[in-house]
Amino acid sequence: MPASESFQQLALRFTDPVQRDYEVIRDIMLADATVAERSRVTGVDRATVGEKARRFLERGMFGLVDRRTTTEKGQHPYPDVVAGYILYLKELYPPIHDREIARIVGRKFGYTTDHKRVRRFLERYPIPVQLPLPVTGYHQFDDAYRARWTVVRLYYEGWHQTSIAGLLGLSRQHVRNIVQAFERDGFAGLEDKRTRPATHPANQLSLPFLKEVLDVQHEHPRAGRFRVRGLVAKRTGHAPSEATVGRAMAINRDTHGAPDAWVSDRPDPSAPDGVVKHLPYDPTHRHRYWFIDYRYLVRLDDADAATDGAERWAYSLCLFEGYSRKILAGMATEYQDTVAVLQLLAAAFAEYGRPAGLVSDNGSVFTSDAYEGLLDDLGIEVCHIEKGKPWENLAEANFKVQLRLADAQFERAAGFAEIQERHAAFVEAFNTTPHWAHRERDDGLSAPVAVLGWVRGVEVDTAALHRALRHLQVERVVNQRGYVSVQRFYIYAERGLSRRRVSIWLYDGRLHIAHYEALLARYGYRYDRKARRLHAVTDPQFYRTVYASPQLELWELDDEQWRKVTPRPYERRALPPDNGARQLALPVTGLIAALYLSIAS
Repeated sequence: MPASESFQQLALRFTDPVQRDYEVIRDIMLADATVAERSRVTGVDRATVGEKARRFLERGMFGLVDRRTTTEKGQHPYPDVVAGYILYLKELYPPIHDREIARIVGRKFGYTTDHKRVRRFLERYPIPVQLPLPVTGYHQFDDAYRARWTVVRLYYEGWHQTSIAGLLGLSRQHVRNIVQAFERDGFAGLEDKRTRPATHPANQLSLPFLKEVLDVQHEHPRAGRFRVRGLVAKRTGHAPSEATVGRAMAINRDTHGAPDAWVSDRPDPSAPDGVVKHLPYDPTHRHRYWFIDYRYLVRLDDADAATDGAERWAYSLCLFEGYSRKILAGMATEYQDTVAVLQLLAAAFAEYGRPAGLVSDNGSVFTSDAYEGLLDDLGIEVCHIEKGKPWENLAEANFKVQLRLADAQFERAAGFAEIQERHAAFVEAFNTTPHWAHRERDDGLSAPVAVLGWVRGVEVDTAALHRALRHLQVERVVNQRGYVSVQRFYIYAERGLSRRRVSIWLYDGRLHIAHYEALLARYGYRYDRKARRLHAVTDPQFYRTVYASPQLELWELDDEQWRKVTPRPYERRALPPDNGARQLALPVTGLIAALYLSIAS
């Protein structure tokens, strides 16, 4: 049955015109129906429905009475329903004025009274002390239409705009705007017509977004909102504003147990120290200058440290491209030695070419003959910063990013192998998230990897690189037992890398075996310069890596039984055996010679 026919059937039961008029607008008042819907259901003109609803709001049930037959009635004492409602209003909102109560009672019940009688009534019947009545605030409604409709309903019931604002918890200007919109456009003015942009913080601070920010805060507790914004954008694919991320971080700290904001112990940058900090090696274009340096990470546990009793540290060795700030090569190592630096430079030269200059501090590693000799052979300018001025090396500034992004993870690492894995993850995150130095670029590029792009330095000839490293690095293939052959020695590298190529670095009495940038083993050696060969290989040290063989040994050997270094026996090539066989001359050879002599005679 259509809705209009259903209403017509219901109208047969009405006994009073006021009852019929109220039924027309009932769903508008109670069920948030629109004027257009009730007009379609009841068959009453839309303008008539709207006018009846307006009159009901202004005068209550008396607004539905036919004005042609209405007569004024005199005053009479408060009925029980009116008296109870007066006490309810005072208890619902104690600051309400007596004039408002008189106006509300008049509009709701059609009962005429004044503020003096209301005041005397409230003096005779004081409000008992009890808990305040529950009121749904304006911002607690799930539907914005219902929230605006509540404001309009209270206003036409007789509430003052100030009282409505105090009761529902919104500003008086907001109440005024809602009422004016209803007076101007009717019920259409209550529809949602927001012009707030989609990027407004209130739209973005959703629970999934807060969860993403919270995960990043737990993973990187020292990161600020600039770095958190870059990491969240990398995970979710969209980049909210830095201010929005800051609000989300504050909410997580207050309600979700996020780590507190990290504050460094560096001096106040606003307080001048009298030192002019300029950058003598300014990277004006790509591959103009590279910057390299070591940084202390964490102390190693006894299980990861060497057994010589000395205190061991894990260090971060990184090579930065100055213009883009990209980490061209990086590694976590246990030693500040020249071999690790040369190994890192060799990998970077092979992939990115060479720069015009390489900047470092004045440490012994960067002033060694091997380091400076390699750069001289390749035509790279050796640049050292002034002593006592670490800011001249851009690696120092970029290591501050490592302090915020990765130091907490390094401190939680279970061993040196895990430190290496987290260092590799830091390099990847550093290169692919926005850098502070690129925040004002005109081309919109912000990540170091995007700024560097495909640009390479001057190509380095592979043969020239090998000639420069010929006294320091050789390559060997690991046999099935995990050993490599170096001159007259078999040296253990890693059984898990069987039949794979590894690099062997020899410098200053130290022999390193590495696969890519992972250090496998370290030995000491003595070199016989006169004979140009290794005289002895001693002091083996091995490191836990991801390349360890998962297969268990059939017999477990202790350090005395396991021979890490084995001299290779001298193998003399055997001569072929002499079995007495000889090559005889053919008979035809003698016959030809006799014929030749007979012809000649």
